[in-house]
Amino acid sequence: MMKMMSGELTTFEHMGRQITVYLPKAYQLFTERSFSAVFLQDGDFLFKEAIADIERDVEEGITEPVIFVGIDSQLRNDEYTPWEMPALFKDWSFGGKGDDYLDYVYNELVPYMKSSFRISHEPKKLALGGVSLGGLISLYAMYKSEPIFENFIFISASVWFKDFIHYMENSRLDREYRVYMYVGEQEGIHKTNEQKDMVPNSKRACDILKEKMGGADQHLKFETDPLGTHNDTFFLQYFPNSIRFLFPAK
Repeated sequence: MMKMMSGELTTFEHMGRQITVYLPKAYQLFTERSFSAVFLQDGDFLFKEAIADIERDVEEGITEPVIFVGIDSQLRNDEYTPWEMPALFKDWSFGGKGDDYLDYVYNELVPYMKSSFRISHEPKKLALGGVSLGGLISLYAMYKSEPIFENFIFISASVWFKDFIHYMENSRLDREYRVYMYVGEQEGIHKTNEQKDMVPNSKRACDILKEKMGGADQHLKFETDPLGTHNDTFFLQYFPNSIRFLFPAK
């Protein structure tokens, strides 16, 4: 029988978009305390399914309790892409509205969440992340100059995206970050379009970040799975590792 969640989930609408918030048990127990928070693309998908593992880690003193904020998107091919790209398949083009989306997250949602919940105002206590295209837009967000997030989670980020590696190579990172990255070794291997470059581009992206970040061994954790394909089973298996790395219990 599945263990009951000890924290609580709440869902509400913000500027026409569904937001799902997970508050850890400690949130109600320690009412004077502010908490680290992880903002994630694709709604509650990552943390809702992995919450049993995450709560167990908190109970065992492996990770600190964190708030999760799931941001829903109905137009992920547009919102999660940094610029336009032609369709890989019929009716599957990319609108390149990532800057507008990140402006919403940085300038509207994060301030609202900080005013509504006891979320830390320190960038070192905040993370942004996602899976696939959600990981791509999170990686693109690293290059924004606003000091909102110092932690990032890239699960199978779509770094096959046209010209993205070139963008990473030619753009500077202006702060210290902590990063968790994962890619499955089987991702894209049967593709003939740009997605065939998923694994080599992920490894190149990791190397670029290491080159641009000081003390990379302490600041960047990169994991792969020899059997890993681009599907939810592997995404959910590795997501708790990102929290263990970025938010260890003190």
